[in-house]
Amino acid sequence: MKFEELLQERGISRYYLSKTSGVPWATLADIYSGKTRLERCNASTLIKLSRALDMSLEELLEVDNSPNSKTIDGKPARKNYLESGLPASIQKAIDDYLQGEQDRVLHLDCLSDELYGAINSNLWGGRINEKQADYLRKKYLYGAEVNTDD
Repeated sequence: MKFEELLQERGISRYYLSKTSGVPWATLADIYSGKTRLERCNASTLIKLSRALDMSLEELLEVDNSPNSKTIDGKPARKNYLESGLPASIQKAIDDYLQGEQDRVLHLDCLSDELYGAINSNLWGGRINEKQADYLRKKYLYGAEVNTDD
């Protein structure tokens, strides 16, 4: 199983894994992109990751984190990973907003404000990172084209 698939299966983002494991974001980004192989990580990093992912060290070392052909300069070409493991308040605001769009409700501006507020409050509270916040704003609020290609 690929490292990316493992996180998606568990519904957690790299940011969340970094926060819960104590592994620095930069280290985790290198592992995720395949720039740093799991086998080359120090014992402390592996132990932190195995505890956060509730896996044995052996299981963790079996995860494939080889460089992915779906990356650009070590970053995933697909951006929808930024939506995995979102806090419940953001997910509810997204669901309400999308339902409001579908139903063509008259109070869509209020739903938009709720989503904007949920994104900002979770950003300020440290539950999502700036990159996730920007992605969510562009995708749902600003109507910008966001690359989610496989």
